[in-house]
Amino acid sequence: MNCNTRLTVLTGMLIGILGIGSALAATELPPLPKMAQNNYWKDIGQRLTYIQEGHKGPVIYDFFDPNCPYCHGMYDEEQPLIKAGKLSVRYVPVAYLMPSSTPEAAAILQSPHRVQALQHFEGLAAKSFAAPMGPQGPVGLPQAKALPQTLHALKVNMTVLQSAHSMGVPAILYERKNGTTGLMPGMVSRGELLTIIPNLK
Repeated sequence: MNCNTRLTVLTGMLIGILGIGSALAATELPPLPKMAQNNYWKDIGQRLTYIQEGHKGPVIYDFFDPNCPYCHGMYDEEQPLIKAGKLSVRYVPVAYLMPSSTPEAAAILQSPHRVQALQHFEGLAAKSFAAPMGPQGPVGLPQAKALPQTLHALKVNMTVLQSAHSMGVPAILYERKNGTTGLMPGMVSRGELLTIIPNLK
């Protein structure tokens, strides 16, 4: 990633983080339990809108913004573990980094084939982030006009992300064997994932 691209991404992330509060204010939901409580994991599973890859191994939630290059790096780190049957990942889109985040997330969530749409998106992302970035974000990524239910789902996803005390993406939520929920913020390597898998429920 060149310096201009990195600066654009970091600026967008800062603006997005500052705007989280106003985005959440419009989301009226029953209060979430505290993350430390054992029913937190079940509660968020009923609220989140996600795309799941893999059906074997423990389940984790991976929060991502379509305009986050580190989120795409996380996706690449997780794929070998998914294909090996060691992990199932529920990809949870949020949209706050750049103006194009919402239509890009909508293109994935509103597709009749969400898994294929996510995979297609990730395949394009590598080239998009290698090219110079425009003021609206990476060019060449699929976009769609977000429907009201999509906007609501993205706000709920963001509410859950904030409830985990994460200030950004990528962020991983997981359930330990003792029933408590853990958070891994930031870029996580395949090796780091392998170290926590034996302790996951």
